Amino acid sequence: MAEVYGVLGRLLSREWILRVEDTLAMAGVDISPETFMGMVILGVLGLPIPIFIIMVRAFPDIALIVSAGVMISAAVMVYVWLRMRIDNRKKQIEEVLPDFLQICAANVRAGMSIERALWFSARPEFGLLSEEIANTTRRTFGGEPFTQALKKLAKKFDSRQLNRTVNLIVEESSSGGEIATLLDKCSWDARQIQILHKEISEMMLMYVIFIVFAACIGAPMLYGLSYQLISSTNKIWADITAQNPEGFPKVGMMSSLLQPKPPKVGTEDFYKFAIIATILVTFSASMIVAVINTGSWINGFKYAPFFVGLGLVVFFAITLIFSLLFASIFAGTG
Repeated sequence: MAEVYGVLGRLLSREWILRVEDTLAMAGVDISPETFMGMVILGVLGLPIPIFIIMVRAFPDIALIVSAGVMISAAVMVYVWLRMRIDNRKKQIEEVLPDFLQICAANVRAGMSIERALWFSARPEFGLLSEEIANTTRRTFGGEPFTQALKKLAKKFDSRQLNRTVNLIVEESSSGGEIATLLDKCSWDARQIQILHKEISEMMLMYVIFIVFAACIGAPMLYGLSYQLISSTNKIWADITAQNPEGFPKVGMMSSLLQPKPPKVGTEDFYKFAIIATILVTFSASMIVAVINTGSWINGFKYAPFFVGLGLVVFFAITLIFSLLFASIFAGTG
């Protein structure tokens, strides 16, 4: 089966394959890019076909739209999965990078070469970074040039901090500079960036609270109240129309302009609009909160189910509460 996937993947241009290879490396997916793209092509194009065959018999008018939606959704899910893995790996290494560089600098000052310093600094508590550093030093001990091995390490993560540190180490090693001092400075810079990110997150906390309240509670409440007002107004106009089947009497020249008319917005139409608007508002809010908290909008997909679910629950709850309230009011007046 892997051969079939490989054949499908080779249909793409070499430029695309190289891009996919870099993306898979940053995501930590150990599979050839041709095979991966073959699986994606087969899944994205193959999944909508049976859905279209089923839908065309039951709902022929929307079969093509639903199939296209499924195809686009499948492609987006693959992209989001890769980006979330890339961001997760980046977060893991950047959290421990300052401590790792500090220990490595101490090892260099103790008389170790930079290769052995990296090897002995790869402790278990550093997790993913230790694993990648250990693999890099093994290749170095096996005969691969040190600078080449470090550059391969940098390509495995979408991290500016790591890329900058690797480039500085390579330049300093080539020029014969003081590696220990450089590692200390890189460690200090990485720690300052972490502190700065934490301070920014704390400063933006009030904005996050406001966005969550407005999107997940405020907007659904207003939609629910508006829906009940439209529903009640339509009921009142239905009673008025039933009592005056011939319409209101026309008096004076301005009667055509001042004559009241029933609202043109239907209850069912606004109900559908309110649900769609709630989903869009809460989904957008999850993306904004993700950018504020993590700096990457892709992490908004982690928050989206909670935000959308909370918004819909609030909307349905407010709709039910006001429907009972308005029903009791009309029952009392009747």
